[in-house]
Amino acid sequence: MRMLRRLHREQGAQGLAEFALMLPMFLILVFGVIDFGFGLKAYITVASASREASRYASIGNQGSTAGAWIACNSGSTNTVVSKACSTMGSLNQSRAQVKVECTPSCVSGNTVTVSSKYQYNYITPVRGLITVFTGGSLSSYLTISSSNTMRLE
Repeated sequence: MRMLRRLHREQGAQGLAEFALMLPMFLILVFGVIDFGFGLKAYITVASASREASRYASIGNQGSTAGAWIACNSGSTNTVVSKACSTMGSLNQSRAQVKVECTPSCVSGNTVTVSSKYQYNYITPVRGLITVFTGGSLSSYLTISSSNTMRLE
């Protein structure tokens, strides 16, 4: 009986050691799944905004097309940029940018390309955990981008 108690106590310490070794891997997995889900939501939103804005531009609402990245929080008067930014309403507007380009010009029969990009910052400490264990560096954000081209009507 005494021998079984002593064996049971030793196994408790072994279980604690195994838990301590596996906890970081478990946290990386859980935090990775959470960040992947939110990143996927951001990608779907950016792709939808690009598609919606290119369709809006293709039916004659292109406005001025400078071909440069315009921040969503800049108060741009470009109607296509405003359409893309309003479609990305659930994302942080200060990290979103939109670019509108017509090839070769904005006349019927040519194409309009709307590109959107968003700077996704991790919401969990997965970046720090991965950096500690790999010894490398992981960027503090991911750039999510989407582009859509449509014919001008």
